[in-house]
Amino acid sequence: MRYKAFLSYCHADESWASWLHKSLESYRVPGRLVGQTGSHGTVPARLTPIFRDRDELSSGVDLSEHITDALADSESLLVICSPHAAQSRWVNEEIRHFRSLGRERRIYCVIVDGDPQASDPQLNCFPPALLEHEDDQLTEPMAADVRKWADGKSLAKLKLAAGILGVRLDELRQREQQRKRRLQVFSGVILLAVAVLVLFSIQSRLAEKDARLSQQAQQASAESMLAGFLKQSERLGDVADIETRKAFAEVLSGYMADLDPADLTLESRRQLGVVLLNQGVILRVESQLDDAMKVFMSARETLQLLVDESSGDAQASFELSQVEYWIGQVHQDLGRMEEASVSFQAYADVSAALHALEPENADWTMEAAYALSNLGSIESLKSPSDPQLTLQYHQAALELNEEAGRQDNKYERELAESHANLADAWLGVCNLPQAIEHRLKNVELAARHSQLNTASNTLKQDYTFALSGLFGVQLLMGQLDLAGESLRQSLKLLEDLLEEDPNNLQKRWNVLHKLTSQAVLLELSGNTEQSWVLSLAIQEDFKGLVEQEQKIRIVVSLDYSRFLRDFAYRAYRKDELTLANRLLEEAINQLDGIAAEHPDNMLALTVLAEAYFYYWEQNGHQLPDNLVPEWLSSAKKKLNLQGCSGMNAAARLSVMATEEDEARTYVSRLLDKGYREPKFIRFCTAYGLCPE
Repeated sequence: MRYKAFLSYCHADESWASWLHKSLESYRVPGRLVGQTGSHGTVPARLTPIFRDRDELSSGVDLSEHITDALADSESLLVICSPHAAQSRWVNEEIRHFRSLGRERRIYCVIVDGDPQASDPQLNCFPPALLEHEDDQLTEPMAADVRKWADGKSLAKLKLAAGILGVRLDELRQREQQRKRRLQVFSGVILLAVAVLVLFSIQSRLAEKDARLSQQAQQASAESMLAGFLKQSERLGDVADIETRKAFAEVLSGYMADLDPADLTLESRRQLGVVLLNQGVILRVESQLDDAMKVFMSARETLQLLVDESSGDAQASFELSQVEYWIGQVHQDLGRMEEASVSFQAYADVSAALHALEPENADWTMEAAYALSNLGSIESLKSPSDPQLTLQYHQAALELNEEAGRQDNKYERELAESHANLADAWLGVCNLPQAIEHRLKNVELAARHSQLNTASNTLKQDYTFALSGLFGVQLLMGQLDLAGESLRQSLKLLEDLLEEDPNNLQKRWNVLHKLTSQAVLLELSGNTEQSWVLSLAIQEDFKGLVEQEQKIRIVVSLDYSRFLRDFAYRAYRKDELTLANRLLEEAINQLDGIAAEHPDNMLALTVLAEAYFYYWEQNGHQLPDNLVPEWLSSAKKKLNLQGCSGMNAAARLSVMATEEDEARTYVSRLLDKGYREPKFIRFCTAYGLCPE
């Protein structure tokens, strides 16, 4: 049916109808329930759309055709109950019509005013049609009640959502209670931070007004305030939501606007540079990449002055290298690989120099490890790339991380990420046993550190990414059951993090990315209808988030294009050919644009090659009009033909080019390495490339 529910209400209750409509359509169903079977069928990711008629009905005799059509096309009926609704002819007619469709058990009520027990018709809130039964017996319907002394808005919304979804209320209520407990834990830290902000702001204003302060006193005041701001900013970074951190940054910006770096002590300049750096990180999380780059550039200018005047101070050089790292990250976000490489190399040069200066300094040892890891990651994204060099970088990074952990055990927590990076590097040479070994170590370490500090969102997020990475390798090895469990755990934790910080755009992207993986897994497991329902919801969420991005990061564009490509394949298999072609055309147009703007991006090329294969397969083995046959061979030369994904894409390009022997060679290599990714097996079976 077209609508999840039809909202029936008297227009005197317009404000309640508006609230309920928005609340239900924006409600995000817990990921662990999505795709499961409820009492009404497959549980969707969202309660959309809900039909709400915004026009007053005329004084005609019957319900209008568009109302009866909407009722017939709605799974459930929601009735807003009040004395106004009880006396509304049209609310009663809508209830009677819906009941006549045989869906009496799918009528759900919410009380906003009045008394269901009142004998006075002016006070009773239930429309008479709710009480009508064929046996003339009057039965009071079950209803949620939004009033504070009853269920309240939150519980009433959950009751209605549970009814529409066909799940137990406890399954939704448990998640809501967990969210509230976490918010209580954070409230103390947030209130303290706000108090500090107020105090510093007052101090700042008083200092500005006191013209009798000497320059030395002004510098001391500025240094004290910057130190305080920096301390609170670092404390909030691990536990507070994005809105709190943004509010903190806005107050800080107002203070810093009046600062002239030339008037500050060297220590204050360092603190100013670090505070600017933290501001840039927040802007990047919000996908405000141009603004983030401007702030990082200001931080670089401030810290460069510090380095120039501090006669080679190691701490000043370290802070400057951090800025170089983040500048490189923004370049990478935008797909500018060469610029990112330059910044990451500058970061690596400083880190190596610091480590050589004090080899027993754990901080400098760890920085050298970070720097090598960044160089390895950027190398793996280039086209063409050197997978052996990538592997060397990450092996060296892990060794340095282990050394840093021996020098200071606080760096043992970083080992989880080092193992994850090395696992990806092993995939770059298609060594699946090594990849799974390091992914399992990644999960083990991330779980341990997350359990040691349950209040840290950073550690919890590290654990979710570790589980997600393990899912990816398990899927490549054809271990569907294990992959499904890893993904389920990852998605649950990511949803917990998002509920704590619902306005964090990056966390919303993270959840959506994992839901696309869930749709793939459902399809591969034979749950095609559940995969289809989830894909429809994902598409709507993707569109909404894309509209909020001020500047789309290339990884987000690739994720969306890959989803459209896979969704098109599901539509094709469902015989929705028009939709399949439209989705695939949109995916190819986006990928063509990315590849044209960033010809050195390996991931973009790999995803585009597979999208072209789907087009070729779904259109009678015909290439798109804009694709010349020579592109197939040139693309293969740019792929990483040592890696699993590169050989998979090359096999498909070879089939398109009618080079069956070459395709069979790639398939044989992959199978010899234990590569059993289900879509690959489906491909090599369909084209007779798998051994008998």
